[in-house]
Amino acid sequence: MSHSQTALQETASGYLPGSAIIARIRRLAVIAVIAGVTYSTLTQASRGGCAGGAEGAYADAATGDAPQCYQLTMHANPLVVVAIALIVVFAIGRVLRAESISGALRTLDRAGYLVMAIAGVSLIVAQVWFALIPVHVLESESFTLYYPAPFAMVDLQLAPTAIP
Repeated sequence: MSHSQTALQETASGYLPGSAIIARIRRLAVIAVIAGVTYSTLTQASRGGCAGGAEGAYADAATGDAPQCYQLTMHANPLVVVAIALIVVFAIGRVLRAESISGALRTLDRAGYLVMAIAGVSLIVAQVWFALIPVHVLESESFTLYYPAPFAMVDLQLAPTAIP
């Protein structure tokens, strides 16, 4: 029997050596893809409105200025997806330096939990933060909005109301 045939011999459990680690790496990759797609898909929202207005006339018709309309659009932050990918890469790097199979499996399991936590927390914080953006301040002359910066990205568009 040659050396290459000996290296591919099955273990007593019927699987090749290292198959448990390969299965966990595959599991981590699947978790990362599902978490990234779920985060990117569900971190979408928009809301808009216009200040003033009353049945065919502007509430501030005395000034002749059309009130401002706003449109807020939230979408996924690419940094979250990059963070998920980096976790997978670093976990695989640590597995290559692991001293035991159990240590390697533990590293991959923890990386999977971390990926799920980052995607889940980012999704929840982004949606809650977006829902809590005080849109009434958009009707004032000057305002400051705080966006859910690391968790999602928000675009703000201001335009005058269309003339009726």
